[in-house]
Amino acid sequence: CGNDDDDDDDTEETTTTTTRVIDDAIQVSDQEAVNMAHLLLKHEGLFVGSSSAMNVVGAVKWANECEVVKGAGGDEKEDIVVVTVICDGGYRHLTRFWNREFVEGWGLTWP
Repeated sequence: CGNDDDDDDDTEETTTTTTRVIDDAIQVSDQEAVNMAHLLLKHEGLFVGSSSAMNVVGAVKWANECEVVKGAGGDEKEDIVVVTVICDGGYRHLTRFWNREFVEGWGLTWP
């Protein structure tokens, strides 16, 4: 989990892009995204679209996985920071992702 090549030297310039190849992906189901969108609205006041909901589910799954890896073997758990992008608002998804009839029509459960 994460990049273990980090130095604590604060004098180095931070870059925002990298040429590394993506080496992992996290699967997120439609139901998980719907559930997360409703959780974010209820508990955080964020009215997000499907892409944002999927990003947050992926970030939470990854953070949980890292916590298990970092804490394995009885070692003291390290704090981790996970960043994701809230890239779309729910207002653009009113007829599908935020439409109860549409969601249930796809066999998903409305939270």
